[in-house]
Amino acid sequence: MNRRPLFKQLFLTFIPIVLIGIIALIFLVNQFTRNFYFSQTTNDLRARAQLISLTINNKSLKSELIQQYVDEASLTGDMRITIVRNDGVVFGDSHKNHRQMDNHKNRPEILEAIQYGEGTSNRFSSTIQEDQIYFALNPNNNENIYIIRVSVSLNELEDSMADLQSKILIIGFIIGLLCLLISFYFSKQLTTPIEAMRLEAEKYVSTLKLSAPIPIPKTKELASLAISLNQIAMELDKRIKKMQLDKTEKESILSSMQEGLLALNKKTEILSINDIAVDYLNIKKEIAVGTEISTLSKNKKLLSIIKKVSKKNTRIQQEIVIKGNKKRHFLISGSPLKRGGKKSGVLMLINDITLQKQLESVRQDFVANVSHELKTPITSIIGYLELIDQGELKYEQKKLFLDKVFNHTNRMNAIIDDLLKLSKIESQEDDNSIELMPSPLSQIIDGSVDDLNTLTSKNNNKILVACNESIMVNADPQLLREAIINLLENAVKYGTTGTDININVDQTETTNIQVINHGEAIPDKYRDRIFQRFYRIDKSRDREAGGTGLGLAIVKHISLVHGGEVGVSFSDNSETCFTISLPIV
Repeated sequence: MNRRPLFKQLFLTFIPIVLIGIIALIFLVNQFTRNFYFSQTTNDLRARAQLISLTINNKSLKSELIQQYVDEASLTGDMRITIVRNDGVVFGDSHKNHRQMDNHKNRPEILEAIQYGEGTSNRFSSTIQEDQIYFALNPNNNENIYIIRVSVSLNELEDSMADLQSKILIIGFIIGLLCLLISFYFSKQLTTPIEAMRLEAEKYVSTLKLSAPIPIPKTKELASLAISLNQIAMELDKRIKKMQLDKTEKESILSSMQEGLLALNKKTEILSINDIAVDYLNIKKEIAVGTEISTLSKNKKLLSIIKKVSKKNTRIQQEIVIKGNKKRHFLISGSPLKRGGKKSGVLMLINDITLQKQLESVRQDFVANVSHELKTPITSIIGYLELIDQGELKYEQKKLFLDKVFNHTNRMNAIIDDLLKLSKIESQEDDNSIELMPSPLSQIIDGSVDDLNTLTSKNNNKILVACNESIMVNADPQLLREAIINLLENAVKYGTTGTDININVDQTETTNIQVINHGEAIPDKYRDRIFQRFYRIDKSRDREAGGTGLGLAIVKHISLVHGGEVGVSFSDNSETCFTISLPIV
């Protein structure tokens, strides 16, 4: 809808008012002036007619002398003089031979003079062929035998009037222009403060900030309006600040929550969502609020929970899986959202239970693996003992079976020792009870090498150490020594017999302890799993080598409690390199 500015409306309203006023004024002045001229002319003609009447009476002119007098009297001015009898016969005229003139009894001014004593008219004269203004005087109201009629030409009067009218028009135009300028000024004076208030109001609406109070105009009504607008702006500013504070507190609470929060209206459009829920549901926060949840998430179980809560008006708790970059498990708690005691939507709380699920899976795998690892030697021990118990074995067989029982017993003992060791490391990792201190790395490595002299001699391996004696690490020396021993044992057991084992230490962004051996490479598909508990690539070979399947898991957790990590890499010349990376002191 097109709306014109108030200034324009006022000014455009003043223009026709001024024009109508000026036109009316010109018309009235013109009419008044015309009437005045006619009145003055009529009075002048009356005075002259009366003077002629007195002269005629005083001189007691006879009818034959009247024409002579009329001719003489008309010479003193432009006035036409006509003497008419009561019966309309003209017996004297200053501009025409009276004998040639027709009867004037029916002339308007003559009729009025006969009836009222005097008469006037403005008309065209057929005698002299021009417009005339006539005045007829019956001196003694029909007692005389003649009527005196005087007249002047209207042409001169019209010329004077035309000249006067042109002057009036010029003056009217000037006055109208001045009135329009005055209208323009007052329209500006009236609308300028209103326009200033409008601009300030628009600025406040766009920024919700009032940089300065609206100036107070001098006009009483506008001053009241400006004061009211200032008060409204101040009150709104207070309320907006309170709303912003409430919103900030609400957002702080929502962002501080460990659970994802999702609020929906009856149409399942999102009313509110915190950052955690945005991350969990993998949706864009910019378009979330006001959008229907089904257009942002296609998870059928989630939508089903929302539908059930909305339909049954009851609380529902259920686990769902959302697949994104990785598989994640969530516990969804849905309940009706109420406002003023009436149901207005659905409130969803989303808890990430992926870690609990993983821990549960690890626990189940761990229990299964421990059961399997212990059950195998126990079964073997029971079998061998049953054979020995029969008493029908030869000494050599009995000794062989007893040796196997001892081996399986030692294996179970090693598994239990490693489990206890791993459990202790994990508990120390959780409660930060391990005390790390600056220690010479070369001494820790040398101690590990010394502990494996017997095993390396048996397999004809040499351990070559390249470590600067000045390198220090923050470590629990016994734990780090244990990790290096486990890596060296693996290098001896699974490396090629008779080859050298290298321990190289370098420092880049971290202190890197590399244990390198030659042997068959680990297939790619197993490399991410070798640090899991009880994981073996070749189970039969591991058992023959006497492994428990926990060595690399122990190395991993020892690295973690030292603030580092462990990894494995391979080269083209059949070298396997395990690297423990620790923070530089």
